Amino acid sequence: MFGSLRFLLAYLVILSHLVGTEYVAHFGFYAVRGFFVISGLMMTAALNEVYGFDGVRFWTNRALRLLPPYYFVCVLTLIAITIAPSEAAEYLKFWHGLPDAGELLINLAVLPLQFPYGSIRLVPPFWSVAIEIDMYLLLYLVVSRQMGWALIALVAGLSFQLACVYDAMNWTLTYFTAPSAVFPFAVGAVLYFLRQHGRWVATPLAAGFAFAAWIANMLAGGTVFPASYIFGWGYLFDTICFGVVVSYLSALPSRQFGPLVERIDRAFGEWSYFAFLVHWLAGLLVAGILLNGETRGWTLLLAVTPVVLAASAAFAMLNRKFLEPLRNRVRRSHGRSRPATSVAIPIG
Repeated sequence: MFGSLRFLLAYLVILSHLVGTEYVAHFGFYAVRGFFVISGLMMTAALNEVYGFDGVRFWTNRALRLLPPYYFVCVLTLIAITIAPSEAAEYLKFWHGLPDAGELLINLAVLPLQFPYGSIRLVPPFWSVAIEIDMYLLLYLVVSRQMGWALIALVAGLSFQLACVYDAMNWTLTYFTAPSAVFPFAVGAVLYFLRQHGRWVATPLAAGFAFAAWIANMLAGGTVFPASYIFGWGYLFDTICFGVVVSYLSALPSRQFGPLVERIDRAFGEWSYFAFLVHWLAGLLVAGILLNGETRGWTLLLAVTPVVLAASAAFAMLNRKFLEPLRNRVRRSHGRSRPATSVAIPIG
């Protein structure tokens, strides 16, 4: 059920952006953290079970997965900014004009998006994918190779997070930097090794309580608990709870819920990345055509949701037709990969 969970996380990011209130902002922060935990586990599984740490195959597949849809959305965004420059500028501060050559290069190169370079961001949340790429490199070089390295990364990442909490560091440093992602990625890697070595997997009861606690923690921030909790201990607590949920889901046997549910879950998993990519652009379209320029709010979110779903389904169809055959060929090429375990982890 990782597919449905990933789509839930993507929708929480969309909600936090399009509703635009101070209270829901941290929903997106916590969702990105959840993505990082899942990615830590899935990429560790992929490196060990599919690619055998063959860097050419791994990085080629990652590029095919991430970049073509991103570049396509960048092109669509450039068209939208060109057609409606004033509406785009009013809708989002990152779209206040067409990018110059340097800003265009920053957007196309992806990795500089994690730094405060340039003021035009064609797909604003793509900074988190730049961070993911940093973490893929860390996993590939060290963390995913054995439990010991994963534990060292876990301790290092947790130490950084605790330092951020105790010293009340700037939120930009706590959230938007590569060191901030080490802890959740290491949690995912450690969960993989714990399951592989038969040492620990969360029970259904523990996962149910953890998921309820994760939701409650998110909802309580800004209501029951103050902002200092949201950006401090609550931020750490959400990672621990989410890790328990991911542990349980990673150990579910294939076809646990039947072929229909499995197909639906797979579809939601495919849509999650595309929904993440297109939601700002879909919001601009809906705000301009249907909502008289209403740039934020619950009405905008509700109106955008079917547009995002339709666009995500279309992207998924194109992805299956043009990109997945290439990715499958890369997975099978350059020698035989290591045998996969009996546990059904959806490899990205």
